[in-house]
Amino acid sequence: MVKIMKAAVFHAPSDIRIEDKPIPSVTGKEILVRVKAAAICGTDLRIYKGTKKIKTPRIIGHEFAGDIEKVGDGTEFRKGDRVTVYPVISCGKCYACMMGRPNICIQRPTIGYDYDGGFAEYVKIPSNAIDTNSVTRLPDSISYEEAAITEPLAACLNGVLRLDVKQGEHVWVVGAGPIGLMHVQLVRLAGASKVMVSEVNEFRADKAAKLGADVVINPVKEDVFQRIMKETGGIGADKIIIAAGVPKLIEDSFKAARKGARIVIFAGSPDGSFITLDPNIIHYKEIDLTGSSASTPYLHKKAIELVCSGRIDLKSLITHRLRLEDIVKGLVMKEMVEGLKTLIIP
Repeated sequence: MVKIMKAAVFHAPSDIRIEDKPIPSVTGKEILVRVKAAAICGTDLRIYKGTKKIKTPRIIGHEFAGDIEKVGDGTEFRKGDRVTVYPVISCGKCYACMMGRPNICIQRPTIGYDYDGGFAEYVKIPSNAIDTNSVTRLPDSISYEEAAITEPLAACLNGVLRLDVKQGEHVWVVGAGPIGLMHVQLVRLAGASKVMVSEVNEFRADKAAKLGADVVINPVKEDVFQRIMKETGGIGADKIIIAAGVPKLIEDSFKAARKGARIVIFAGSPDGSFITLDPNIIHYKEIDLTGSSASTPYLHKKAIELVCSGRIDLKSLITHRLRLEDIVKGLVMKEMVEGLKTLIIP
């Protein structure tokens, strides 16, 4: 008899259905994970809205944690292991991988996009994810719920490393959604002496202050540029990270950047977006403009360590927990900027 599981299957934009699917079988190095918690990400919303294209039908969801239910013959893992999974699987052979940047692998098939993901009762982890050390056993000191959102924390860790924060620097975090709030904590750990955050949502702005932001600016109520210049003695921010997918914010950030500043575009923008910049600003102020994309299995493990050590607070970012059957409700909540992180508990 074929055993059945519940899964949220994406068929087309605005079309996700809760379906009965066969529980995947595993062979070789593959493992089967019983999902305990999965988190809704902005990319999941982009898939649902149709602005990110994937092959269908597909079980989406790439932030998750759970227990190993079954293992193949060739794996070191055992039934009952508590694990989380880094979803981007690098090829190890392309030029990006060979120069030590697997997060921008040319191939990079991803669980939740190219393989079925975590919005289901069970998810099969392919052997190439095992080969790239993408599966991590969880210490008892971290919950499944926290572990489910260590993947975006790892991405933020990559972003802060690319930001290259030095001791005593003034850092402006643009946006205080879940990603911005992770950046607030990470840049503080990296040594920033003043963390400034701009955010229009009052709930998120208040959370930023509680998590370590020294200055919280509401762009609706005051001029962000003038406030940052005041807070930095008229010089401007040393480092700026764009944690909101609004192209105009990238343009605006240059005005408040000091000479020699670095700006990291972290958040993805809608397909077809563009910005207008005066190249002389970059030229004469010697501003470094770069991006940050995804992370690595190594940084994922480091993100877990940061949570277990108590240096990063993920618990307070979790504001809603929903059943699998309420996945569409959760996506709508994400679109309406309701709360912070919403978890799906299958």
